[in-house]
Amino acid sequence: MTEKIKYEYTKTPLDYQITEYDCGTTTLLNALRYLFKRSEISPEIFKYIMQYTLDKSNEYGENCKGGTSTYALEFLCNWLNENSIKKQMPMHCTVLSKEDCSIYNKKLEETIKRNGVAILRVWQGCEHYCLLTKLDENYAYLFDPYYLNINYYDSCNYCEIIKDKPFEFNRKVLKQKIDDKSHDDFVLIDGNDSEIILIERI
Repeated sequence: MTEKIKYEYTKTPLDYQITEYDCGTTTLLNALRYLFKRSEISPEIFKYIMQYTLDKSNEYGENCKGGTSTYALEFLCNWLNENSIKKQMPMHCTVLSKEDCSIYNKKLEETIKRNGVAILRVWQGCEHYCLLTKLDENYAYLFDPYYLNINYYDSCNYCEIIKDKPFEFNRKVLKQKIDDKSHDDFVLIDGNDSEIILIERI
């Protein structure tokens, strides 16, 4: 008699966006992939995220081609804070105020130490979302949902593509660069469009 194979319902690798515009959608879903096992993720929460992201039009009035607004992500965070326990996915989201958006923010550091994550709004040719999953003294470790050739950052002195951590991160970026207020890749967007969202299991 053949023994049945038991499959563990575990976490799944973090994912890449499939259009030029769904970085916000993909990054929020990646936060769930990082924090929860596949068997724990509510399909209702997945559907809700898909429904309320990609809410912006571009300058030509084309729907969804403006990506996901800060308002949509903040709305979803409030909804998750009110409903995630009822959906058996207990988590808490905190939106940092604009003036507190820094890679050196203490609440952000404490959240990452507790194995939480942070959604960062950064530059990458345009406004872009990525997921912060780890910090050390000098570097931030991000999952960038925009797929690039493996050698894309070979000549960059502050960013490296990481090939072997699909469940955790794919970019290693100097922390001091993230806060330098330029428009280089992975620098935090400054001013009224800045955004950092902290998410952790409770």
